[in-house]
Amino acid sequence: MKKDAQTIVPFSPMNQVSIIIPTYNRAGFLLHAVQSVLAQTFQDFEIIIVDDGSTDNTAQLIHALQEPRIRYLTQSNQGVAAALNRGWRAAKGTYIGRIDSDDAWLPTLLERLVPVLERDTTFGAVYARAQGMDASGQTLPQLTGAPERFPGETLKSLVYGDFVTPIAVIIQRAALESVGGYDESLPGTEDWDLWIRLAPYYGIAYVPEILARYRYHANNLTRAGSERMTRLMQDRLRILDKFFAQQNIPSDILAIKSTAYRNVYLDWTIRSLEAKQRRAAARTFRRAYALAANPFTFGVRALAMAAYYLYLSKTRWGVALVDQLVARRRRTTDA
Repeated sequence: MKKDAQTIVPFSPMNQVSIIIPTYNRAGFLLHAVQSVLAQTFQDFEIIIVDDGSTDNTAQLIHALQEPRIRYLTQSNQGVAAALNRGWRAAKGTYIGRIDSDDAWLPTLLERLVPVLERDTTFGAVYARAQGMDASGQTLPQLTGAPERFPGETLKSLVYGDFVTPIAVIIQRAALESVGGYDESLPGTEDWDLWIRLAPYYGIAYVPEILARYRYHANNLTRAGSERMTRLMQDRLRILDKFFAQQNIPSDILAIKSTAYRNVYLDWTIRSLEAKQRRAAARTFRRAYALAANPFTFGVRALAMAAYYLYLSKTRWGVALVDQLVARRRRTTDA
């Protein structure tokens, strides 16, 4: 029987879920993230905050909470992947959640996601959708999280492109441990790499509900020529290089190799256009075009992607329209 949304699941010292919050100089947002976890209807959890070398008043803020379920770990600045690894390795829980220190969960995230893993242990992770918010907490139309591109083919879908919401996901600790955790050489893209490494051994379940809010900062990846933008996109290419260097890749996944690389370059192009970096956009578009099997269909797809990410994703009606089209495509595929 489905519980009422306001039902409080009693706290247990077993800490069924360990929630990792990596943070670096986010004292202005951290409390909001922590409070969103403490407000969960499912209360069987611990919170592990990993301070990645903050120089602000993060430590004082956490100590002032005097919350017994919070464990506060510190380390020198090593990046988010290292902080995540430090957190889950210190965790007591059977399941691992992750929320960034400037984001927030809706109250029923754990209540909706944990039972999925409890019911079916073949799933290594389960994720939901997240909606954007600005620096002041005002809701934005942008959504993250989507169903698999190829229904029932998780690995192939992930190679095609990342669709998992990292801040609205619960992972089996055993699954995370089996693949060695996060790759610390891939800062900012460590999640996509993890899903690709998990998918050959575990399913990844999807709950099509908005259960988290991610904060969009005005300076997020705004300069396509910046060191951060270049590193992120190069790391995405490295993830594909690493995957396709393996032996015995299924033929149907090998068949989309060029498409997977093309998608990275297309995304790079769109981000460059958004940042008004036209020369960078032209360079990456040429790379994407060179990988296109059919120039016409590639052009149509490129225009559709640009229209969505630059315009439609910033409007509620545009997001709703694309959701309807995706649902229709899935019904056609499943028929």
